[in-house]
Amino acid sequence: MPPLYLFDDSQVDRLYPLTYARSACELRVGALTLLQRLQRNIGLPVSGLFVRDGLAEIVRRRLGLPVNPALSTREGVLLVNARLLLFAGHLPWKDVMSPDSLPPDSAGVTQGTVVWMHLSPELAADVDFSKLSEAKTLEALLPHVQRHTAHATLVNRPWDILEHQKTGILEDFAALGKAGDAVILPGAHLLAAENMHLEQGVKVWPGAVLDAQNGPIIIQANTEIRANAVLTGPTSVGPDCVIRTHAEIRENCSLGAGSRVGGEIVNTVFMGNASKQHYGFLGQSIVGEWANLGAGTTASNLKNTYGSVRMTIGGHDEPTGKQFLGAIIADHAKFGIGTHLSTGTVVGFGSHVIVPRPNRFVPSFAWVTEKGAERADFEKLEQIAGIAMSRRNAEFTAIDHELFIRIATDWSLCENYPWPHT
Repeated sequence: MPPLYLFDDSQVDRLYPLTYARSACELRVGALTLLQRLQRNIGLPVSGLFVRDGLAEIVRRRLGLPVNPALSTREGVLLVNARLLLFAGHLPWKDVMSPDSLPPDSAGVTQGTVVWMHLSPELAADVDFSKLSEAKTLEALLPHVQRHTAHATLVNRPWDILEHQKTGILEDFAALGKAGDAVILPGAHLLAAENMHLEQGVKVWPGAVLDAQNGPIIIQANTEIRANAVLTGPTSVGPDCVIRTHAEIRENCSLGAGSRVGGEIVNTVFMGNASKQHYGFLGQSIVGEWANLGAGTTASNLKNTYGSVRMTIGGHDEPTGKQFLGAIIADHAKFGIGTHLSTGTVVGFGSHVIVPRPNRFVPSFAWVTEKGAERADFEKLEQIAGIAMSRRNAEFTAIDHELFIRIATDWSLCENYPWPHT
C-alpha cells in the first residue's frame, strides 16, 4: 500500500471557530480525537497530515507527525479526509475491497465530498498537495479516477460531534476494558464498577458517586474526582483532569486532558486544558482549549419555544435542526463571573466577555463590555494567553504568536463582524 495521509479539505471552515487552531482530525469524540480513532480502527499507519498553510507548525508540535511534508509520489498516495469519523468496522472502502488491494486511481465519495482517494504515482505527480484544503483540488481529479460510494460519516458542522459522543464512549470502553488501578477512598460510591475503566493515578474522594449503570465511565491517568462529585455514564474523562467538589457530570460528556470542571454539565465536550471550575450549567456545548469560564457561567441549551436552535458559523446564521444546543466556545476565550449565554451562542477565538448577557455571536479577538464588542488589544490577549498556558506548564511560543496573527488577519475575517469605527 502507498503511504496514507489525512487532509483538511475545503470545508474545514464549516467547523470554525473550533478549527481556527486545529485540524479537523483533532476534534474529540469520546476518549479519542478523530485522528486517534482512525489510527485505532483503520488498520493502516498514518504517515502524516496536510493542513492549511499557517497551521502546520502548531499541529506538528501537538501531534508529532509529519505535517505538510515534501511528498514523494513514487509509490502513489492514499488520501483520507480529516473530517472522517471512523467507528470500528466502518472502513470507508469496505464496499470496494480490502485496504491492502485498493485499486490505484480510485476514490470514495459521499454527497460530492471526497472521503478517500488512492492516486497512482503518475496521477499523484500532477497534484499540488499544498492546495488540498482549497476547493476543487481533489474534485478536479474525479473524472480521472474510478468513483465508489463511500458509506462514511463526516463531521460537517461543530455540533455534529455532540451526536456521536455516546457511540464513541461505548466503543472506547469496549476497546479499553475494565481497569482497576485507581485509589478509591473510603466513602466513595462506585455503581456498576464492572462498567468502569479507571487508570493508574486516578483518585476518587469520599462522597463521590460514579454511576455506570446506564453506560460506561472512562477516567484516565492521574485524574482526581473530588468529594461529593457525581459522574453518570456514559462519560469519558481524560488524563490529568480535576472534577471539582459537588460537580455533576452527566451522560455523554467527553473531557480532554487537563480539564478542570465544576458545576453541572451534560453532553458537552472539552477539547482539553480548559477551566470551568465553579457552579453553572453547560449542556450540548463545546469548549476549546485554554478557555476559562468564570463562576456562574451558564449556557442555555433549550429555547423557551422548544424550537430549532440557530447558530452563526463563518459569518452565516443558520438553522442547526437541533432542539438542544448550547454554546460553542473557541480556544482562549474568557468569561467573567455570572455570564449567561443564550441558546446557540458562539464565542470566537481569544475573546473576553465581561458582561452578564453577551450577544448570541461574539467575534474573535473581541473585548465585550457594556459598550458592546470592541477589538481587543492584541498584545494583551497574547500576554493573557501566555499566563494561562504557563499555569499548565505550557509555553506561548513564536508558533502560537504566528497562529494568533493568521487567525486575526485571515481566517476570522469570514465572520464579517461590523466592528465599530474608532
